[in-house]
Amino acid sequence: MFKILAPLLLFLIASSTYAQNKATIKGALADSSSNSPIEYATVAVVNAKDTSLISYTLSDKKGAFNLSGLPTDRPTKLIISYVGYPTRRQNLLLKAGEIKDFGTLLFTGAHLKEVVIQGERSPVVIKKDTIEFNVEAFKTRPNAVVEELLRKLPGVQVNADGSILVNGKSISKLLIDGKEFFGNDPLVATRNLDADLLDQIQIYDDRENDPDHKISASKVSKIINLKLKSKIKKSTIGKFYGGTGSRDRYEGGGILSNFRDTLQVSLIGLSNNLNKTGFSQDELYNMGGFNRSGGSGYYDGTFGGNSWGGNMQKVSAGGLNINNNYGKKLKTNLTYFYTQTNTNAASSSFNEQTLKDLKITSASSSRNWSSDDKHAIGGLIEWKPDTLNQFRYQPKLNLGYDTRESTAFSNSFNTLHPKLNEVSNRSNSNGNNSSFSHTASYYRRLKKKGESINIQHNLSLNKSISNRYSFYDLKSYVESIKPELFDRLEENNNKSNDAGLSVEYNYPLSKVFDLEINAGGSYSNFTEKVSNNDKNPEDGNYNIFLPNQSSELSRITWTQNLRPQLSYAIGKEYRLKLGINAALQNIQNKFNRSIEDQHRKYANLFPVFSFQGPSFSVSYSERIEQPRLAQMQPIVREYTQLYKYTGNPDLKPKYNREISGNVYKYNHEKQLNYNMYGGLTFSENNTIEKSTIDANGASTTTPINKDGGIYAYMGSNIGKQFKKSQDWQIGLNNSFYLNINKNAFFLNEDEGIQYNYRFRVGQSVNFNYQSSFTISTKYDYNQSITTYKKVDYKNVNNPSHNIGAELTLRWPKRIIIDSKYNFNYNPKITQGFSKSANILNLAITVQMLKKDRGQFKLSVFDLLDQSISVYQYANENSVSISEQQILRRYFLATYQYKFSIHKGK
Repeated sequence: MFKILAPLLLFLIASSTYAQNKATIKGALADSSSNSPIEYATVAVVNAKDTSLISYTLSDKKGAFNLSGLPTDRPTKLIISYVGYPTRRQNLLLKAGEIKDFGTLLFTGAHLKEVVIQGERSPVVIKKDTIEFNVEAFKTRPNAVVEELLRKLPGVQVNADGSILVNGKSISKLLIDGKEFFGNDPLVATRNLDADLLDQIQIYDDRENDPDHKISASKVSKIINLKLKSKIKKSTIGKFYGGTGSRDRYEGGGILSNFRDTLQVSLIGLSNNLNKTGFSQDELYNMGGFNRSGGSGYYDGTFGGNSWGGNMQKVSAGGLNINNNYGKKLKTNLTYFYTQTNTNAASSSFNEQTLKDLKITSASSSRNWSSDDKHAIGGLIEWKPDTLNQFRYQPKLNLGYDTRESTAFSNSFNTLHPKLNEVSNRSNSNGNNSSFSHTASYYRRLKKKGESINIQHNLSLNKSISNRYSFYDLKSYVESIKPELFDRLEENNNKSNDAGLSVEYNYPLSKVFDLEINAGGSYSNFTEKVSNNDKNPEDGNYNIFLPNQSSELSRITWTQNLRPQLSYAIGKEYRLKLGINAALQNIQNKFNRSIEDQHRKYANLFPVFSFQGPSFSVSYSERIEQPRLAQMQPIVREYTQLYKYTGNPDLKPKYNREISGNVYKYNHEKQLNYNMYGGLTFSENNTIEKSTIDANGASTTTPINKDGGIYAYMGSNIGKQFKKSQDWQIGLNNSFYLNINKNAFFLNEDEGIQYNYRFRVGQSVNFNYQSSFTISTKYDYNQSITTYKKVDYKNVNNPSHNIGAELTLRWPKRIIIDSKYNFNYNPKITQGFSKSANILNLAITVQMLKKDRGQFKLSVFDLLDQSISVYQYANENSVSISEQQILRRYFLATYQYKFSIHKGK
């Protein structure tokens, strides 16, 4: 470690001395006719020989600029550019310690008929809300990937977790030549695409679903568009890999993408037992474009596998993705993916429930196995026949099959009895599910400026069927609880259909007043049928029907909304909106045949308010939320002697009042960004569970309404970059988050109020030197606190600490050393569970072949064999802790080969 830190320390010391041999330039920019200052002009200093960027800045509100730390040992060039003015270039030959003042430089606006003289392009150009980077001005090592290039771009930050921020804002999409190629969150996938394929990088606001710019600029995320060189228009890129390791670990797969002008076809296949897809989420988007259809396949299991949740998974998958553009007006996509996921999971938990006169303790363990097969088909059609009309259609079809097996064991005792009961349960199930959905939208800009109409339609059809066989054995050691043994079949048949249509019309009443009218309707039909039958010992069939364990529920909901809203413009940057949302809701609830149906109608007028400016927004709204149908069924369901649930048909809908706001600001000159956000929700008629727990641990629960619910959250992020040099980049980030949840509760004879606090503060530092040495460090402190009022319950405090570091060293040549370290510490974890863990992953990679296309990697996961997954939480005077089986230490040797074939000129 000293060999790594010592050069870094010497570099930092030497840099201060080295700065004394540098030069500085400064000046101001103004319009020649009005003498008004020119803000946000790009001022860059490049090498005169190859125009690679040395340093840059943007002019401030007074038109002033200042660049320090400039080299004095070689010829350089000053390039000043701003849209609407000719680019100014001037050769420089600075002396050590020199401060060159250009005074006020006057610019004359360019005329449309002026001849443009071709020359070197400015490294950075800002055009309204678009930032353009000339890739040639940012030198990277041979075979460098796009991620390394992004680290050098001003205002762009690549975090340790792989996420990308631009001026402190998140990225919603990454496009290639304007095509939705990488999906919603591609980001680090750019590590698989070579930087030398790019000509230009554009960054702009994501207004694709906000054509009328109604969303505050402070809330709008960014889009990165990678513009390829002309020779890349016809090419084939791919990656294949395979590896084997200890504990029978293995991985293998390949991905292939073929570009033919506007056509892109991708194939993917993979198999592994490492709790991952075999490709990172980013790699799937990077080379496959599998999220072009707008799905969330990585998160919902379409691609199989995950790296969270403490499970052991084996994944085999394959898919096809086709993107095609028919000219500039029509864009299409088709995606098919098949995944088989086998999951093994084991967990243990411990719970202490404190009652008035005693404490009940229970311990449990379980093992689960499942096999899931899924077919996912998705598509996209985007048609823009002209500048006035836009049409978008997205269909999706999912077909799934699953098989599950589980075993569980638990035992309980209290302060009066050393043993209350023991429960063992075995079950197996199989099922299938299907879903079809589509969304369609049509937008038209009308003749009058600011007048438009937007029509949205959605449809969702879902069905699931399952059979679950369970064997339950309760052994009781107290007289009030009798031994219980049953062999049961539970059949489930659920359906849900939803459809909606909305029309939004915008009409400008004057220069400052706009009228917005949104009208819509929706239909929802939900059916849940549960049938329970015990096994008949006489014939061995499951034909003993259990009416108190079975139900047939359905809910039909019709909703109509009309929301007129008046918008008032205050100057050019501020807008105030006031309106009313009239909502009509007609609900028909059907329970078991012997129970009378329930009809309910609701008519509400909800106020709507928002105020937004260039760097902030504040909004207020109200809404109602219906209770779940199962909570309203007026029967007592006795699952076992230890648990009963009584429905409440008199439940009222929850009424929410919500206010939220955020502030965002980015300082180009100082490369400093900050963001603050928060929200507050007041709830009436909260649906809470009223519980009764006896001395033996048997509980009865029923839902009731109670006012006084509050949910509040607030957070902030502050980031600072030092990125005015090609050689080194430093990023500092601080974050803070707090949420508070207040709810009433009923436990036996106690009625109280529970407060849950979640607090997190984090700091990270990223350092990159010539892409040869990269280190990212972070520290997160988390704390959850549960307190009570009106009852004499003990407060519970759960703090946790996480320290992490990632290091990459590219030295010597063709050798890459990667390491990742995490230290987790949970000081309040109950005795018997691990309080801390040191998790260390190491890897060494040897690059080979032409352009380093081949690489051999030897890695070890969890070298210290300390990886754990433990969680503790508190609720209604109980404390629970759970621990899950996770993937432990293994070694892996992997060979990977990347290739690219270019057929363009």
